[in-house]
Amino acid sequence: MSASTTPSLSSGPSGSSTQIATPSDGSICTKLHALYCFDVLAAHYQGIDPVKPPFENWGEKYALFVTWNTNMHHRSNRKPALRGCIGNFSPMRLANGLAEYALVSALEDHRFSPIKPSELTHLSCNVSLLTPMVSVSSPLDWTPGIHGIHITYTHPQTHRTLTATYLPEVASEQDWSREEAILSAIQKAGYKGEVKVGDDVWESLSVKVYESEKATATWEEYQRWVEGRGSKS
Repeated sequence: MSASTTPSLSSGPSGSSTQIATPSDGSICTKLHALYCFDVLAAHYQGIDPVKPPFENWGEKYALFVTWNTNMHHRSNRKPALRGCIGNFSPMRLANGLAEYALVSALEDHRFSPIKPSELTHLSCNVSLLTPMVSVSSPLDWTPGIHGIHITYTHPQTHRTLTATYLPEVASEQDWSREEAILSAIQKAGYKGEVKVGDDVWESLSVKVYESEKATATWEEYQRWVEGRGSKS
């Protein structure tokens, strides 16, 4: 996930008749959501329509991110490597949002080449549904593994407004301290100069935090799910 464009912070469709829900409402993110993303991507390659959303909360609205990882490569901690991650902080209908961002994160993450059909068997998919963001008084006033961070600041030379975010699990997966995560997000947003706690860039930071509920599915689980659906038809 990168700064002002990765994850993408775009506006989703809205509708007054659709309930806006958040993970605080209960267990609203399940493996079915990740399996559906797999089906959307597989159907895209086959040139067919995906299945209808198999989850009951398809019409509710959520801020969401879709993450693809691959076991063809690994991070330094031996976990599958990131292959694409893009999402939306503007709540959108879950069925539409997952269908859109399953493809956007797989094919349009500018840090990576588009995922190829031959890679499908190596993929796992994470779906994250987010709570609303809350401002914090200090850039260090959050808990790795629980809170995601979203930073905003002004580039000291160009005066452009820069943003970046990390989902709640990222700091823990990278074994970062809170300070290291914030400094990494500053770089990711687009400023490559040295930053230290307490300097002008640091003091200019606006930091918001959020939580998420996440579900994961592998290709093997998707295949079993497809086979199970076929046996019932």
